[in-house]
Amino acid sequence: MSENIKEAIAYGVELASREEKIITVDDKHYYDDSKANLVELEPKLYPDVLELCTLDSLVDYLKSGLNNTSYQRLMVIVESPTQVSVYTEDDEKAVRTRLVSIEARIPSIQYGYYMSSTDFNVYLQSKFKDTDDRDVVLNFASALKIDNGSEIVDNGVSQTTTVKTGVANLAKAKAPNPVMLRPYRTFAEVEQPASQFVFRIDKNAEMALFNADGGKWRLDAINNVAKYLKAQLAEQENITILA
Repeated sequence: MSENIKEAIAYGVELASREEKIITVDDKHYYDDSKANLVELEPKLYPDVLELCTLDSLVDYLKSGLNNTSYQRLMVIVESPTQVSVYTEDDEKAVRTRLVSIEARIPSIQYGYYMSSTDFNVYLQSKFKDTDDRDVVLNFASALKIDNGSEIVDNGVSQTTTVKTGVANLAKAKAPNPVMLRPYRTFAEVEQPASQFVFRIDKNAEMALFNADGGKWRLDAINNVAKYLKAQLAEQENITILA
């Protein structure tokens, strides 16, 4: 008999331990979750991020109405010169879903790295937009000549060295400094931002460019992307563009 009583008491204690423990303190309710780990059987599903690489592909997607984008309030955020993301507004669970990620495909550009005249010419022509200042630097780099009888005069701001002026003529010339160049640093659909660069030559006639705009180009690029998207998506009233 006593054994039955012990079992009944133990069973009652076990049942009591399984009960939800809700404690109220100063009108705030607390739940003791140490009794169980609950897993929702049918959780809300969220889509994988759609990955794109151009602004035009993003515009086409948002205008198409695919995935009910026309019936959702969306935020397009220009996160950097090369990154744009599309988010939904918060749902009933306070979840803000990232729907689309767009990352620009741009060349890798090194600054402050000295290279030969041949490599420098290729570097300028393949990674910088064609501008007047780019042509000036290209022409100077192509005409540069340094040998045992030549020297570079450097006052810390500008450099003077020997350049070819004709088939057999040589003359002293001052290296162009600073120069305004437009490297390919953001999406192709928008204007590449211009930056000041310092052009330098070392004693081996190798050349390098040093960025000298303090990062202002990043703000210019972000604003260019946002302006482009606002123009392209002007009729999409459900979309807010932030930069």
